[in-house]
Amino acid sequence: MKKIFAMIALAAATLPAMAQLEGTKVDDRIGHGEDSLLCRQNLSYFAQNLKDKNYQDAYTNWKLLMEKAPLAQMGLYTNGWTMLTNLINQAPDKAAKKQFLDDMMMMHDTRLKNVQALNSFSTPKSQTSKGAILCRKAYDYTAHAPAAYDDYKLDTAYDMFTEGINMVNEDPSHEVEAWVLQTYFNVSYQKYAKNPTEFHEQFLKDYLLCKEVCEKMLQHANLETDSVAAQAIVAQYDPALYSVETQFIESKAADRDQLIKIFTPKVEEKKNDLAYLRSVLNILSNNDCDDADVYYTAAKYAYDIEPSYDAAIGMAQRLSSQGDNAGSVQYYDKAIELCKDDKTKGKIAMKVVYALAKSGRAGSTDSYLSLAERYDPSLSGKVNFFRAQNAATSRNYGDAIAYARKAAQQDPSISGNANRLIARIEDAQKQYQARKAEYDKANAEYKQQLEKQQKLENFWKGR
Repeated sequence: MKKIFAMIALAAATLPAMAQLEGTKVDDRIGHGEDSLLCRQNLSYFAQNLKDKNYQDAYTNWKLLMEKAPLAQMGLYTNGWTMLTNLINQAPDKAAKKQFLDDMMMMHDTRLKNVQALNSFSTPKSQTSKGAILCRKAYDYTAHAPAAYDDYKLDTAYDMFTEGINMVNEDPSHEVEAWVLQTYFNVSYQKYAKNPTEFHEQFLKDYLLCKEVCEKMLQHANLETDSVAAQAIVAQYDPALYSVETQFIESKAADRDQLIKIFTPKVEEKKNDLAYLRSVLNILSNNDCDDADVYYTAAKYAYDIEPSYDAAIGMAQRLSSQGDNAGSVQYYDKAIELCKDDKTKGKIAMKVVYALAKSGRAGSTDSYLSLAERYDPSLSGKVNFFRAQNAATSRNYGDAIAYARKAAQQDPSISGNANRLIARIEDAQKQYQARKAEYDKANAEYKQQLEKQQKLENFWKGR
């Protein structure tokens, strides 16, 4: 009987950590034991400390609450993060930073352990997932551990981020947040810089993952009926995408010779692996290597296994490189034909547009631009942005600005790129006007000198 009562008591003690706590109040979650009064007092002190930004006293009260009442309220984690971040940043030495960072890691682990129970009584805005918590833990480890831990490991940060991002991606109702992608890619870049040979292919995959998520979220902005919500998405993911792409360019991981050297033997080795061949086609086409022999070879192997639109585009580009424009058009059309869904056809038409432009045939894109708009009207913004870029290349700046402004209005997801293009054109125009003004001034002064010289010559000649 004693054993039975002991088991019942243990179950009662551990129940709040596992049970759903929907509809409960703070007092219910603290309990009614001898420490409950102390916990209530500390919650009150903790709230006041935070209001006064007295983080050191808040920390003392928070420590007791995390030990005795970790399910009291979500603020122990959200406000606890703010408190600990300030304490780490203000810590006078490495030992103090380590103490606060250890507690931050513990806080994340406690939240991971109790996420279901915490979510059950929290507002929808405060609810989270294990993947999101792990991403936050990875971010905090990356941000603070180098200055706090003697044994900081880049691999630990990378593995933590990878696990968290994979968890988030498994849940279709959540997306990886922009700040997570930026920090994750920065960690990936550091790993690549330390070991460019072995980590090269994974770095390329990390880049494509971050790019894909950002572009998908920017596309979601187009579906938002609330313009404020749409701009909020753009404000998060457009800078993240720009940062990732800028850092990727700086890494020089897309160096043509390196990519060709990496994938040429692998394509031959895996020429019967359709999934791998498609992955290679994606990597090469996204890194301006879709005019290399290895790209053409991968496209042919993939097309022979199973005709697909990406392989058909590769075959078309191969024929285009050989001067067979008529043959390449047949494969471009075949790429569109291989797809049955209109929206996907629109995307394929845009892929054809980019492929034609890459091969120096931007003037042949009009029909495919029209097809893209016809199959998927939501692509009008991207169509007009391409027209803007094309016009800018041709130095038809007036049309370029008009198309870019139209594109920004039609498609919030590319408004950042469109506005940057407009800014570059306007800056180039200002520089041109400034140089022209200098030239005109110098030319006028030169003509005046000629006139003076001519008058002087005429005087001495008696004219």
